[in-house]
Amino acid sequence: MNAPVPAVSPARDFRRLFRPEAVAVVGASADETSISGQPLKFLRQQGYAGTIYPVNPKYREIRGLACHPDIASLPSAPDVALIAVAAKRVPDVLRQCGEKGVPFAVVLTSGFAEIGKDGEQAQAEIVSLADRYGIGVIGPNCQGMMNIADDVYLGFGAPFGLTYRKGAVSLTSQSGAFGNAVLMLAEQAGLGFRNYLSTGNESCTTTLDLLDYFIGDPGTEIIAAYVEGFKDASRFVGLGRKALAAGKPVLVWKVGNSAAGAKAAASHTANLGGAPALYRAAFRQAGAIEVSDVTDLADCAHALLAKRLPRGNRVAVVTISGGAGILMADRCTDSGLDLPALAPATVEKLRAIVPAFAALNNPIDVTAGILDDPAMFREALRLIAADPNVDMIGLPLAAVGGAVGATLAREVAALRRETDVPILVAWNAPEASAREAYAILAEAGVPRYDTPVRCARGFDALWQFARARRRLTEIEVESVLTIERPEQRAAIRGRAQDLAEFEAKRVLAAYGIPVTRETLAATRDEAVRAAAEIGFPVALKIQSADIPHKTEAGGVRIGVADRDAVGAAFDEIVANAKRHAPDARVDGVLVQEMVTGGTEVILGVNNDPLFGPAIMFGLGGIFAEVFKDVTFRLAPVTRSEALEMIREIRAFKVLDGARGRPKADVEALADAVMRLSALAVDLRGAVAELDVNPLFVLPAGQGVKAGDALIKPRS
Repeated sequence: MNAPVPAVSPARDFRRLFRPEAVAVVGASADETSISGQPLKFLRQQGYAGTIYPVNPKYREIRGLACHPDIASLPSAPDVALIAVAAKRVPDVLRQCGEKGVPFAVVLTSGFAEIGKDGEQAQAEIVSLADRYGIGVIGPNCQGMMNIADDVYLGFGAPFGLTYRKGAVSLTSQSGAFGNAVLMLAEQAGLGFRNYLSTGNESCTTTLDLLDYFIGDPGTEIIAAYVEGFKDASRFVGLGRKALAAGKPVLVWKVGNSAAGAKAAASHTANLGGAPALYRAAFRQAGAIEVSDVTDLADCAHALLAKRLPRGNRVAVVTISGGAGILMADRCTDSGLDLPALAPATVEKLRAIVPAFAALNNPIDVTAGILDDPAMFREALRLIAADPNVDMIGLPLAAVGGAVGATLAREVAALRRETDVPILVAWNAPEASAREAYAILAEAGVPRYDTPVRCARGFDALWQFARARRRLTEIEVESVLTIERPEQRAAIRGRAQDLAEFEAKRVLAAYGIPVTRETLAATRDEAVRAAAEIGFPVALKIQSADIPHKTEAGGVRIGVADRDAVGAAFDEIVANAKRHAPDARVDGVLVQEMVTGGTEVILGVNNDPLFGPAIMFGLGGIFAEVFKDVTFRLAPVTRSEALEMIREIRAFKVLDGARGRPKADVEALADAVMRLSALAVDLRGAVAELDVNPLFVLPAGQGVKAGDALIKPRS
């Protein structure tokens, strides 16, 4: 197990961490090349304006600063103690910090939970001391923090000796060395930063604690995180929605998504990688934007920092190069953005001012004629920006440079002042030939990209954030379905054996999820009588918690048409079950109505230790595991979220009446998803997993019926 961490860290005034008036460097060294010597060097080199207290009994002074033997001897309590001593000494230093009243400690030292069991025990002591004294511990096994806005560089490693462009992005990283690389590379890509913090093992202070702080930080406009795993993952959706409400995009670079990557992440900083599908579900519900590289992070941030959000997902691509326009159009389409035709009135006005050979479809090629007639470019852009079908404008301007490029840039800047339509530019002229043009765009707040592909990614980020903000307003007015069944909780909690179909479906029915008519038969005669009462044809299924895959065991017969056939099927199923699993405990044979005319889907519950209960929906039946056409949401799920889940699987066209099929009862299906969500929340302490497969979705107006189910109790 990992070292313990509070489920929710106590509220802290992180301003004292990022803007400390005094800092103690514990273990400070006069050797500026050592890990314990670098923090003093960088604090002074970068112009830290506060008080610095070196702490080390080996020295009386270091580089002109009085050195103190311990924390207790300091003239006053610093805001932050940076700890760079051997692992075995860290607890004593933290104890001294607690007695002195130091609010924050940044522990650079490694040798804790990331090394295994012994390290976990040592890290548990850190957590205990932090709780006892109320210290906000960063790390251990981290590289430090930077408040770039106020020149506070507190850590070690060459990147702390560099200076960075000041801006509005605050970044956290669970990797120290690579986090530093992300910071440097993103800065080279033109991003300006406010804060950066390496969180290390997150023994006490987590990425999500910092996310919460950055949401309320007036100087932070975009929050970015390099993440291996959340220990307090159940908080993410709520915090993400808080960020949405505050108008602050959250960009997440989540690694450890493959089996090998997840294993490496766990050993690297002792974080749990978790299930990638649940992380994706959490990001989707929280409105976070996933990025996959430094340039991807920078491309999204540049678009979002322009502070212009689109009304919809419709992009007009306006170019002087047909090839660049097609490339941008392709990538926009791949991202789910739309390139609509311009309104007829707009086309008519454009024809009056552009060359006859201009292409006025979307992408719109106004031709290189604009290079000789900037006024034509200006008027064309204004017409397109005013078109009711246009939400965003993309301008691939190729390699135009010099005075012409500067003129075009002025026209784009002027349009940006006149309209609230987001404008992004793809412009790949060499810096030397377009320096003035690029400066004009930067001054006007118009994002510029080197390629049409990267420009299209900017549009994607804008629409993702705008859509998430819109979805938030919908979700906030929706009520969450709540169902409480204490008798079901009591019956399942503490049970060791799985609940096979008959019992599991009784649980579903208790939460209002329709199930098939059925009877559990212990004998051949009981099966025959049950079939006659239900009505032929019927299905027969072996019932045993020890045989979860009934078909593979020869334990299912469908379309059984009369009494004699039922008796024979009963005998055959029981015999097959005994051969397949001789020691299985068999409850009997379920005699069940046949459901026809429906589409088979799968519903499920996964009670994840990190995220809590999650709902799965997808294509069902025997091919569920083959095609894996499924999607997830964390519970509770509102109606609009349920409908969103249903519509995003690839097989939705089948439910929507593809190839002349009747439209399925999607509203009843959404109701079933919501009821399963209510079940998952109510039984979160009792149920580990639940599968409903298949759930038959009947034609519109006829509802749904659970055809099979299995429940695994929580141990």
